[in-house]
Amino acid sequence: MSWDVSVQRFGKEYESIADIPDTERCMELGSQTEIRRVISPFFPGVDWSDSTWGIFDSDDGSVEFNMGGDEPSTGFMMHIRASTKIVPTIVAMCRSERWQALDCSGGVFLERAMEPNSGLEDWATYRDHVTGRT
Repeated sequence: MSWDVSVQRFGKEYESIADIPDTERCMELGSQTEIRRVISPFFPGVDWSDSTWGIFDSDDGSVEFNMGGDEPSTGFMMHIRASTKIVPTIVAMCRSERWQALDCSGGVFLERAMEPNSGLEDWATYRDHVTGRT
């Protein structure tokens, strides 16, 4: 179980998923190698031993980067099991590349959200309820 965030770039930056026209297509982010070069400074120590599935572990939690196999890539998924301390790093990474990070549970772009932590907080509450954590 994770909080899932999908990362893409569009022809323009959208305020919400509802603003994306049916004719919009994801733009290329670059090669898998280029994308890993962007991610790694924001998440130092990512284990890229499987180049299609990076794993970042820290005291604040973990992020798995599901890169898929497309070359060049038009997006990737982040599977997050971490505290809200990780969210500003995700937002900063996306802003640096004009990427948009879609909170799959809430349908909002993190870099546009008034409260980008809310999806992760909701996920943590649900996780704690399901697993019996208090």
